[in-house]
Amino acid sequence: MSQILEKLAILLIATVLPSCLDSEEEIWINADSSGAGRISITVPSAATTLHGGQAGIKKIAEDFLKSTPAFSSYLVETKTENKRTTLNAAFTFDNALDFLDSSFAENLDSLPGSGSEFAGTTKVAFQGLNIAFSRRTELSKAIRGAIFFPQSQLTGHEVKTTFHLPKAATSHNATSTADGGRTLIWITPLATAIRKPVETNFTMPLPIPWLTIGVTTLMVILLLAALAYYLIRRRKSRDIPVPA
Repeated sequence: MSQILEKLAILLIATVLPSCLDSEEEIWINADSSGAGRISITVPSAATTLHGGQAGIKKIAEDFLKSTPAFSSYLVETKTENKRTTLNAAFTFDNALDFLDSSFAENLDSLPGSGSEFAGTTKVAFQGLNIAFSRRTELSKAIRGAIFFPQSQLTGHEVKTTFHLPKAATSHNATSTADGGRTLIWITPLATAIRKPVETNFTMPLPIPWLTIGVTTLMVILLLAALAYYLIRRRKSRDIPVPA
């Protein structure tokens, strides 16, 4: 699900960039699978000209978010300073698993640029009482010619991803953690992200409120038992013959 933030970046990367990008994404996931996210991507303003500049990329982002049912609300802002344009997008969602739907992928592929290549491959698997998330991104495929960028042009730029989870991760490859393992942070220098795939993965227990489910299930069972007992008693009372 978090690949949505990465894919918004393709709005700004349609040609070989004259200099480099900075990307930061952050996602909050609640125990009921709802949540929120934000992304901030900065690139040279020249990279946005083919899409109408600052106003053009804002409209493309808003149209994409509006046409995607997985988002329950969104806000897009752009700004240009020192010949660099920044796209800021924030959104909320009701169910994180909606982003794995095929219709969501189709919407992403309709965006300009190398959508699927920039986003990479995201997989979510259920392993018993755990959920495993993994993503593999190859910026070298999304930004054609990026592998030839000089080191001096890449220095000081980075790609950052942060997940705020409802449960502490039991395993991960994050750069650092916070909040007892519930916040995972990946920081990858752009030079590294361009020259080799970026792997983002974690596993965490399913955030299922077992006590609530158990109590609710017991109440339902008792209610059904009481209803069944009532119906049986009522039927028997009607079957008892009346004395002459």
